[in-house]
Amino acid sequence: MAIPIDVEVGLSDLMKRRAVRGEQQLTWIKRHSLPVVSFRINMPGPVKMNRPSLKVMNAGLQAVRKMCAENGWKILGSQKINEKTGPETMICIQAPSATLLKKAMMKIENHHPLGRLMDLDVIDVDGKVISRQGVQLPRRRCFLCEKDAKLCARSRRHDLSELMRFIEEMTSDYECYS
Repeated sequence: MAIPIDVEVGLSDLMKRRAVRGEQQLTWIKRHSLPVVSFRINMPGPVKMNRPSLKVMNAGLQAVRKMCAENGWKILGSQKINEKTGPETMICIQAPSATLLKKAMMKIENHHPLGRLMDLDVIDVDGKVISRQGVQLPRRRCFLCEKDAKLCARSRRHDLSELMRFIEEMTSDYECYS
């Protein structure tokens, strides 16, 4: 089946996918008795599955594999999910703790050239999401103005075309240097 690229999605699509994702995460946790990394892309606007989001997913997966290798952690399983709501991957990693795993994932989010577009959530064995605040790190910053990203998104402070231009440049520049 072809990947549904450049298809607009609505809030109901996103909410349905969120519910299914939650069930999948719990299934993976039960199966492996380990934390799960739920990797999604921070893509503004109604089109979540596009060439930039696929590029960010591939770059992020390489970064996760590298981080695991550097730390001596085993990846016990992974599953890519390509829906119109955007690319996702679930990864089960044998790490010493969910907190250490979250810190490693935040290192990727904070230091990778495309990390600002990556959302690497860690869900512990109890099904609880380990938040940035939970490990004493600040919330994400906006791509354009460096204010709190959630506040900018909720207030729609920036025009979608401006955000997408920034993302296109960011992913195009990464392609040139990767």
